[in-house]
Amino acid sequence: MKKNKSLYFVVGLVVLLAIVILVFGMFFLNDKDPRESFDIYYLRFTQVSTLVLDDPVKVNGVKLGKVEDIMLSEHRVVVSIRLRDDVKIPKDSEVRVQNIGIMGERQIGMILGDTNVYFSPGDTIDGIFDAGIAEAIGLAGEVFDSTKVLISSVKTVLNSTIASNDFQEQFKSILAKAEELENRVILIVKQSDPQLKKSLASLNEATVKVNLLLDSIDTPIQNLFLGSSHLISNADKLLEDLNVMTARLNDITLKLQNKDNTAGLLLNDRVLYDDLLTTMHSADSLFRIILQDGLDINVDFF
Repeated sequence: MKKNKSLYFVVGLVVLLAIVILVFGMFFLNDKDPRESFDIYYLRFTQVSTLVLDDPVKVNGVKLGKVEDIMLSEHRVVVSIRLRDDVKIPKDSEVRVQNIGIMGERQIGMILGDTNVYFSPGDTIDGIFDAGIAEAIGLAGEVFDSTKVLISSVKTVLNSTIASNDFQEQFKSILAKAEELENRVILIVKQSDPQLKKSLASLNEATVKVNLLLDSIDTPIQNLFLGSSHLISNADKLLEDLNVMTARLNDITLKLQNKDNTAGLLLNDRVLYDDLLTTMHSADSLFRIILQDGLDINVDFF
């Protein structure tokens, strides 16, 4: 009987020890300390990529919680986290989904702010998603697909241009015409080069002669300018004399038009003018008779 009691005691002790080990093992594997208590917060992101349950939640680099749940709410992803109750989250804190491994492992990273206003347990906090290796690989896949399409397009263009026999024949024809045009240009340059040099030489010679001519006529031109200046000064004096003469002629004209003097009376007397005109005609007739018949003089003596 004592033997059975000892056996039962050993078995019970082993079972109890196993239960204790199991309980503490579960807490250890789940990163749970029975002495700690936790609060629940909700984080909202545009996407979370490879973030999964039980990923760590680090506050300023210290692991103080983990991801409890991930759910889709309308157009955003809401992540439920379990955080130690002694951690207070200021409202100016920064919350991110961060990449921590080359295989795309994720974590929730918090950088606590400095304000004294804190979020309450159960509040929803907006966070930021950081792109990592998984997004880079996905983008690389898109780039590879785009590259394949681009290579296919380039290949099609090459086959329709450079690799085409028609294009090669046209290109060869263009090259031949270009070479022919180059040869013609070279020939024209060779033919026109001596004439151009001769024209330049003639132009230089003409320039020298013009310079000599200008040097030879420089002194006469200066003398001409001096004489012109003297002539202009004499012309001013002549104009002054003409103005004086014109004034005198105006005075004479006024006097002739005035009937108070002899000349004016003679010019303005119509009867005298007619008598003078008659006398002139008689004298003219007499001179004509004398010129035709000669002068016949008769002398009578009493």
